[in-house]
Amino acid sequence: MKYTQLMKARIQGKEDRLPTSLMHKSGLRQFCDVVKVPTPIEYAKFDTPGDIDLDKLPEEFVLKPAYASAGEGVMLLTRVDGGYFDSMSQRTLTGDEIRLTQGKIYDKYVKTNSRHTIAEQRVICSEGLSIPPDYKFLAFQGRIGVIIRIDRSAGRLKMNYYDENFVPVVDERIKFNPKIADREFALPPKNWRSLLDLAVRTSYAVPTPFSRIDLFLDKESGPLLGEVTLTPGSFYYEAGHTLSLDENLRFGELWEQAARRLRMSMPVVE
Repeated sequence: MKYTQLMKARIQGKEDRLPTSLMHKSGLRQFCDVVKVPTPIEYAKFDTPGDIDLDKLPEEFVLKPAYASAGEGVMLLTRVDGGYFDSMSQRTLTGDEIRLTQGKIYDKYVKTNSRHTIAEQRVICSEGLSIPPDYKFLAFQGRIGVIIRIDRSAGRLKMNYYDENFVPVVDERIKFNPKIADREFALPPKNWRSLLDLAVRTSYAVPTPFSRIDLFLDKESGPLLGEVTLTPGSFYYEAGHTLSLDENLRFGELWEQAARRLRMSMPVVE
């Protein structure tokens, strides 16, 4: 079976025992505490955007909805004269503007329970970038299908792909759409092995055949877990990048092997 077929079945709810609580940041933090996976320090949790008290937070911090996806509402804030500079939007915002922006997202997810906004440690990029790159590991119970590096520091996205040993993918295993980002072929970071080790360990701890493990590399703390995503759009929607047929089938086989190791049944696919 293809990876994309299995992802479609998962999105349609045909897979049993999916640990969806891990996709909410509160549930993820509890998971990390149990399995001893390092995450950014949480400074505060606010029930509503109107409760956000910026005066009690450090000079630099991250503010984000615990319930949103795809990076929606994430702010990388530094206190400056006149307010807070957001490295994501490249704008200086007042406290009221921050609460207003978070409020719009809060209202958008009106049907979602536990709409907390959290403030947490800002990752200091070990590579010297203003916004630390995301390292996204498509993982199948300890086996890594591909690693995606996303650099958001220059406005337009930059994308790198690596295999399970952090060797750059330079062939046609991944078909790339240059309209959505620039593709790079950079060497892995110096501490790539620590990133890979944490991704593998986290993948084993997530009780499902497939998960995407999103990591950051902090200058002082080393690798930190950002998210566990169970239904990523990567490759499934084929908007920005597409797996070759061979890779699609290989990922599907990794998924099936992981399910057998967990003694879990496979969903019925179309």
